[in-house]
Amino acid sequence: MWLSFYNPKGIGDVLMLVAGDLPRERVATETQANITRIFDNETNETYGYNIFDLSSYFSLEQTGHVALNDTQLDLLNQHLYESGFDPIQLDTTPRLVVAKVLACEPHHDSDHLSVTQTDIGGETVQIVCGAANVHEGMTSIAALPDAVMPNGQIIRPGKLRGVDSVGMLCSAFELGIDPGHKQQGIIDLDQEVAPGTPASEVLQ
Repeated sequence: MWLSFYNPKGIGDVLMLVAGDLPRERVATETQANITRIFDNETNETYGYNIFDLSSYFSLEQTGHVALNDTQLDLLNQHLYESGFDPIQLDTTPRLVVAKVLACEPHHDSDHLSVTQTDIGGETVQIVCGAANVHEGMTSIAALPDAVMPNGQIIRPGKLRGVDSVGMLCSAFELGIDPGHKQQGIIDLDQEVAPGTPASEVLQ
């Protein structure tokens, strides 16, 4: 399934469509009209499209990992088809969600990291967090793998000091809603919201 990203401030009026990671040494591109296709130069498999001048087709209000509606997806696929490329199906699963910290323990090899077991809605994942205010029982916002942050960073699974971490618990600054960095630590929601709820439903 494909993911769609839009960051006009950081990149410009370009919709990025991504189907997976491709080793840099095998990246190849071709361009037709205002579409650039990114593909594997060994297998010819398509891994991405960049749609330039997106606003000439439709406008997007949201940024980061965006969910296209049916009309927008139909317009996009028509444009791909007319340019000689294959239509796509999008994965619209939210990547920024409400998360409940079920357990929180100090990292064995760090004096400031914590290892959490965090409910992201029907699934519990391990997230390593460096915020001083993280604690068991708190409700926050998690950026899951493939989330695109306002600064353009793409969240990937990884290890912190040798401990697996799936995603990131977010501060208001990291989510672009506290540009002055006045709030310390990760977001601590004071209302009871079900884990897995899209962050867009609870954040202004």
